[in-house]
Amino acid sequence: MYETYYGLQKKPFTTLPDPDFIYFSSKHEMAFTYLEYGLSSQSGFTVLTGEIGAGKTTLLNYLIGKLDPRLGVVAFIFNTNVDPQNFLAAVAREWNIPDTAAADTAHMYEALSGFLLAQYRQKKRVILIIDEAQNLPFETLEEVRMLSNLNDEKQPLLHIILSGQPNLLHRLNNPKLEQLRQRIAVHYHLEPLDRHETALYIEHRLKKAQAHDLNIFTPAAIVRIYESSGGIPRVINLLCDLALVYGYAEQIRPVDAPVIDMVVHDRKKMGLGFGLPGQDSDNGGTEYSDIDTEQTAVLLKKYRQLCNNVYELARLVRKMTAVRDDVARQQQELQFLYQKIKKLEAQCSEALCKKTLQGGAPAIAPDIEGKKHYA
Repeated sequence: MYETYYGLQKKPFTTLPDPDFIYFSSKHEMAFTYLEYGLSSQSGFTVLTGEIGAGKTTLLNYLIGKLDPRLGVVAFIFNTNVDPQNFLAAVAREWNIPDTAAADTAHMYEALSGFLLAQYRQKKRVILIIDEAQNLPFETLEEVRMLSNLNDEKQPLLHIILSGQPNLLHRLNNPKLEQLRQRIAVHYHLEPLDRHETALYIEHRLKKAQAHDLNIFTPAAIVRIYESSGGIPRVINLLCDLALVYGYAEQIRPVDAPVIDMVVHDRKKMGLGFGLPGQDSDNGGTEYSDIDTEQTAVLLKKYRQLCNNVYELARLVRKMTAVRDDVARQQQELQFLYQKIKKLEAQCSEALCKKTLQGGAPAIAPDIEGKKHYA
């Protein structure tokens, strides 16, 4: 619709979780590092939380795309408001495990266990990713914990990633899920983009759409986009897309702040808003008067120090994993060369034996110059 007018090859601001459009802010890079660390360290559960539209699903899709299908299998579950039996059936379907459609829980576990052991013997990593995990009933969350019990007593046969909105943490803190909570080894909360990152995010999306001009939005418009979106990538996409529609209708280029104000005003007038906590309602959010701000600041400082330590550890693990993979490849190459040499030796030995049997041992006779040569 507006692509030709603004010099775009395709729409830059879709709300689909397309990993080709992923923008790695420092926060998203940290989140991805935590996910990689959770998998490479063979730890327990990995938990990723963030506001609606923060980019969790896009990040997970990117992670799946980076995994080598020859080295592992992935099940991605996003329909989570189900009972334990239907949940297990969905997992089995994702891995194409046969004869589980009408199986009871006991037979389902037997089939899943057999599948995991078969993958383990093939040295394949099995990953279960559960998106929108905040919707899982308590009984199903307990079933997820039971799945994590499938191991070979030395390392887990199954790596589980739980992704969801912030209230996922409230559910996990329920006393009923104490055993599951104790198995969470890695957790990262994906924060919204700041103002500078919002500008870089918009520029990144325009580049991906092969825009002829990256200054489609004025600086004032970008500031207004940040203020209205709260730095949530999905809301930024929605705002920018609507702003381009409005700008095209009014033949406005570049898109300026009044266009953004018009989009926000019309959206609220329709009673839709943008789904941001505390911004779309009239009460402006909830006030908390009993929070110890000094203690909160101390805890926040410790939390950031811990994040930095884990980040450095994760980087080290990534380097070690890369070295391990290089060594494994070199070992495979050496094994291949060794087998090739042994094959050549066998061929040479066989050829020599045939020649000996046909003509006997090679005789030595003098040539016309008196020098020895083989007859």
